[in-house]
Amino acid sequence: MRLLGGLLLMSLVPALCHAADDLSRASTEELESHLEKIESELEELARFTLRSGVGNIGWISQHIQNPNNSVWVEVELPADTIFEQIVLVPVLWHDAEKGPQADGFPEAFKIIAGAKGDTKGRVIAEMGPDDHFLPRIAPLVIDVPATSASWVRIITTRLSPHARDGMYSFKLAELMIFSGERNIALNSPVAVSSVVGGWGAGAIYKKALVDGLTPYLMDAVGEEKSNPYMAHSKTGDCFTLSIDLKEICAIDGIRFHSADVNEYIPQINPSDFGMPTRFSIEGANQANFSDAVVLLDYQRKSNYQAGNIMEWKIPESSVRHMRMVVPKDAWPINTANKEYCISLAEIEMLSKGKNVAVGKSVVFPKPNVLPFQHGLIPSLTDGKNHFGKILSTRDWINQLARRHELELKHPAIGNALNQKYLRQKTNLMRMSWLAALLAASIAFIILLDRIFQMRAVLKVRERIAANLHDEISASLHAMVLLGDMAKKHIEKPEKLTEVVDHIQKLSKRSRIAARHCANMLQSDTLCEVLVKEMKFSADRLLFEIDHEMTIEGEEFLLQMPKRKRNGLFLF
Repeated sequence: MRLLGGLLLMSLVPALCHAADDLSRASTEELESHLEKIESELEELARFTLRSGVGNIGWISQHIQNPNNSVWVEVELPADTIFEQIVLVPVLWHDAEKGPQADGFPEAFKIIAGAKGDTKGRVIAEMGPDDHFLPRIAPLVIDVPATSASWVRIITTRLSPHARDGMYSFKLAELMIFSGERNIALNSPVAVSSVVGGWGAGAIYKKALVDGLTPYLMDAVGEEKSNPYMAHSKTGDCFTLSIDLKEICAIDGIRFHSADVNEYIPQINPSDFGMPTRFSIEGANQANFSDAVVLLDYQRKSNYQAGNIMEWKIPESSVRHMRMVVPKDAWPINTANKEYCISLAEIEMLSKGKNVAVGKSVVFPKPNVLPFQHGLIPSLTDGKNHFGKILSTRDWINQLARRHELELKHPAIGNALNQKYLRQKTNLMRMSWLAALLAASIAFIILLDRIFQMRAVLKVRERIAANLHDEISASLHAMVLLGDMAKKHIEKPEKLTEVVDHIQKLSKRSRIAARHCANMLQSDTLCEVLVKEMKFSADRLLFEIDHEMTIEGEEFLLQMPKRKRNGLFLF
């Protein structure tokens, strides 16, 4: 079945809390760029697609009550082999609420390696809760310094509880040790601290740790997929096929991809469908196989030994031709039509981890065997399986581990980005309210300033009106006095003429003053020419008196505020 990222990530958010601060410090642009890169990379990585049907699940230690008891597994390697990566594949348990989860994978452990004759060894890696590798369904990839050793031991320092009964045990589906592209732990001797007996022993034996079988199907990215090759026969006689590699190659491994995958749920066929129960692989340099040597002699004793990817490590042999020989009655029976059938998706001949058979032609010399095909043309050497491109084991496992890492980061970055967006939305709303408040404040200040200006102008005009009142009152009072004088001098023409002249001059002066005050009341540019208006007022006040008015710093008067300028003039 295909796992969605959400099933894996439901319980993984707490493991990312230690990185939350770093994400919160990143800018929105940085988070968006990082998220885009993750999504782009995820599209190119192999996907988590789990096996179905019957098969071994790996190795399980005896259950114990104390999680701090040490449990170990040890793999014997070819003498002093150099390696740089170790992979631990977890045993998977289907949790009813969380979906598939690693079960019995240790919470803390250390890896020890040693040379032949060295029983103590040295620690080359150590991991614990601070490394945040649980929960997971992906393989755990551990890069180590290039190490030369004859054995590698995994020792637990803290076990995790079993999903069902809470007892503690160490469970491991596969242990891989890579030297370049080669899994040097494949088919190697294994020693373990304990074994489990009973009805499930056939599926949890120690050799299952290094048989190359994992809980995953190779579901890699590919533009095209390939239909498997299928041959059927009524008699089940000896079946052979051969591949010409076109040149002599140093073969050190063989890998078969079974054809047990189809689109139906549940599966129509068992997990070992089409895989011969017994066969041999021969290598030769002559096309007629006159110099043939047996590279692999395989016999399956249990359905637990079958899987979607079958890989064998063989002694290095320089050959050009490869031949697969399935003896009579070693064909599996297709119960649907009561015929013998063989079905494979791909045959790989490996040279230091590289498939040298890709693109080579396959020869089927038996005329009584009928190939079966539908849809796409089937091929055994096109480098593709049911899902698409076939990867090397190391590349495939590392892609699964990388996908696990990115699927942990993706929701954490998404959450951080959503928090950024939420804060930006909140800040934008606050800024909108602040802008509205600022606009209202500015409008209020402008209105208030306008009111103050109107009040100031009103006060100035009141003072001008008072000035006008005083001027006219004084002039009228003077004319009343002059009228009284005119009455007294009515019989003295000379004096009367002089008094009437004074009345006439006073009337003209009052008229000019009244007009000037009226102009001042109506003017919007009051006292713009302050010096001129002050001299005019002085001339009226000092009428017929010799005087001279001088002002120093006249250029600074216009720099005074209008209100002060008006006040100075009225004063």
